[in-house]
Amino acid sequence: KNDIKKSVMILKNLKIAFRNLKKSKVHSFIGIIGFASGFSICLIIGLFVYNELTVDKYPENYERIYRLKDEVSQSANIDYKLGQLLVDKYPSIKRTCPIYISNTYNADVYTKESSMYVKGLMATNNSIFELLNIKILKGNPSKPFADKNSSVLTESTAIKLFGKEDPIGKRLKIENKETVVSAVIPDFTKNSSITGNILLNSENKNFRLNVMVISGDRSETTNIYLVLEDGVLASDLEKKINETISSIHKHVKEISLQPFDTIYLDASTRDGNRHGNLGLIKIIFIIGVMILLLSIINYINYISSLQLKRIKEIGVKKVNGAETSHIIINYLFEVFLWVFIAFGISQFLVRLLLPVFNQVFQEELQIKILYSAPFVIGTVLVLGLVIILSSIPIIVLLSKFKFQNFLNNKGFKTESKIRTSILLSVFQLIISILLIIGVMIVQKQIFFAKYKDLGFNDEALLHINIPYRSMNPESFKDALLKYPSIQKVSLSSGGPGLSMSSTIVKDLKLNVMMADEDYLETMQIKLLKGRNISRNDNEQCIVNQSTLEAYEYKKFEGKKIKNLYGNDLEVVGVMEDFNIGSIHEKIEPLYIEYGISRTVNIRISSENISSTMSYIKKTWEEMSSDTPFEYEFYDQQFDAMYKKEEQMAYACSVFAVIAIIITCLGLLGQIIFISNNRTKEIGIRKVNGATIAEIIFMLNKDFVKWVVVAFVIACPLA
Repeated sequence: KNDIKKSVMILKNLKIAFRNLKKSKVHSFIGIIGFASGFSICLIIGLFVYNELTVDKYPENYERIYRLKDEVSQSANIDYKLGQLLVDKYPSIKRTCPIYISNTYNADVYTKESSMYVKGLMATNNSIFELLNIKILKGNPSKPFADKNSSVLTESTAIKLFGKEDPIGKRLKIENKETVVSAVIPDFTKNSSITGNILLNSENKNFRLNVMVISGDRSETTNIYLVLEDGVLASDLEKKINETISSIHKHVKEISLQPFDTIYLDASTRDGNRHGNLGLIKIIFIIGVMILLLSIINYINYISSLQLKRIKEIGVKKVNGAETSHIIINYLFEVFLWVFIAFGISQFLVRLLLPVFNQVFQEELQIKILYSAPFVIGTVLVLGLVIILSSIPIIVLLSKFKFQNFLNNKGFKTESKIRTSILLSVFQLIISILLIIGVMIVQKQIFFAKYKDLGFNDEALLHINIPYRSMNPESFKDALLKYPSIQKVSLSSGGPGLSMSSTIVKDLKLNVMMADEDYLETMQIKLLKGRNISRNDNEQCIVNQSTLEAYEYKKFEGKKIKNLYGNDLEVVGVMEDFNIGSIHEKIEPLYIEYGISRTVNIRISSENISSTMSYIKKTWEEMSSDTPFEYEFYDQQFDAMYKKEEQMAYACSVFAVIAIIITCLGLLGQIIFISNNRTKEIGIRKVNGATIAEIIFMLNKDFVKWVVVAFVIACPLA
């Protein structure tokens, strides 16, 4: 009988809740849609933040994987031999894995039938497959690199190079390196900062892709990953290594152990890994929290407004003997119903909007993550918080209920309730103004990054990489200069945004470039002092301003710098600093010495670009018929560096607009409530001759005042 009675009571409360929902259609729509919209956006933002923060957490025991970092040079590129030296000396290191990724240029790759460019070479060894739990699709699972001349392809690269043919045993020529394909693996997961297309066996010295000269000593450098034994503290091992590192390696003075799952969000260390932007992730997370707050405030205002409209109903119930607990239970049924409907709508909106935001974020956010433990717990906590906060108005209302006032028809004073609602609306306005100003700042930062003076002119400037043994670079340069719309051509080894050699002298990293005498003029880099390099120079170079500052040289005359081979070069000129990477990176010391290399830099006229490019392509095909023609404009290349920031800035703008819409919905609800509450006053004023304009002014003057207050508070906070 008790169970039947409880069931009847539940059905009755639900019926009353549905009836009240229908009675206040406008408020119900505003409250439920506002909360559902905000909550769905918060879930999508949560998916994105979760996706970014869980990068590199896919390998088993990722907590025990660390990367060596040279604290002096703040670089992860360390001598290849150091990995084995550490394993031999410290038993707490289970194993090491060298991984060097070159993602900054297109490598020319030749098969028996064709040739093409492939970006993403990686030098590593067989330990990577166990380190990252990489599945072997084809080849020997226990030994993917069959021998020192072996290479491993990702699945998409194998299809690109060989189509439907089995690539195992096929020969590849990568620039001047010859290798045999011994295995195929799946493409690297998007949840990894480590990515590549062709893996070369670094056990072969010729396959190690990065060579540096440190104080005159030539060595191959790589990123060294360590797997620690169970129970070993990284801080203790780091301390032990630093106590003896000088006896192990003469050029490494201090190291740190960087946790594997922090590499993705560490943009300060230059490497070939894929990186996220922690600053923008924090901004988007804060926007998500703000949108959630706006949605909750809307909902509380909505609930408060409904309760103030139902004061008489509550009074009648109390006079007729209804207990406070019964009224609260009835009310909670309504709140549960409203929250349940809003939650259901938010789930529908997430599924509807997720493909759109996948395009915005350029990510593949998975809906199934919403049903993982962190999201389920978070959702329950948020909805529980909403229910608790929504219960406060009715509890306060009932605590102040007095039979005498109700029977005397004095009712309840609503001014304090209205004042509370206005304060909540002001808070919403503050958040909205904060978001508007914040988005403006982010957009200006992106504009600054894209259009800042880079120290060279990247307009109408392109580069082409000439493959080894494909053609003579100087002959190609001479042929290009015959066309009138091609203004200047120069040859260099790398350049802005491209891979570049480096050396370390006196603990200072020095970038190295070979170039001909036309490089500065082609790139439009200013020569500040001295003279340019010339064809007759053998032991001379020019440096940038950062080199003088790093070496604390007040003047360049008589100064010498060691080159990659340990020979002294006389400094004959100083050029203006120019960015060789994105503006997130500090401009590093650089010297240029004369040399003929295979990066062709071409400055063309901004007119007749199409015909000029046709001429360049025709010349290329005449001189190198077996190599595909590929080029890249420098301005597009630098724009691509900020693509992720632009996507995040666009996402911030979208979320800010949504937040403003949610705020407007909340304000609309308040306006409707205040207008309804002052219906009699408006009627009396109309009867006494007040115009519509005067009534509108009366209703809006306080509201405008609070907008001004919100603006004054929000600006310094922003």
